[in-house]
Amino acid sequence: MTTTPLFTDVFPMRWGDMDALGHLNNTLYYRFCEEARVRWLAERGWSVTVAAGDGPILAASSCQFRVPLVYPCDIRVETSVKKVGNSSFTLSHRICRDDQPEQVAAEAEAVIVWCDYAAGSSKPLPDSLRQALGSVAA
Repeated sequence: MTTTPLFTDVFPMRWGDMDALGHLNNTLYYRFCEEARVRWLAERGWSVTVAAGDGPILAASSCQFRVPLVYPCDIRVETSVKKVGNSSFTLSHRICRDDQPEQVAAEAEAVIVWCDYAAGSSKPLPDSLRQALGSVAA
């Protein structure tokens, strides 16, 4: 990931987050990325609830695992903008130990579509969101 991070979040790894092999369960990489995205959107006033009428939905995600994360550690998720479209945007997530940011544990990607929840269809990104995303896109 070569772009300036849009945001960075840090989460504590819990003992119960490990799998039978003694490292962070692969499903939790997705959870940490999701939590970072939802926090960023909510903190900036873009609703993440159906009651708002429109908002984000996850259209696609992927993750490439590089180095296992093991307890105890704090997990850093650095999120950058990869692409901004009319009704969607793609984010790249760089996941590492907070105390070892130079070593990438995983690289993930998420495609988010802005949706009219009642209609069940996409709609253009809000201008303020587009501007926030575009201000850091490479």
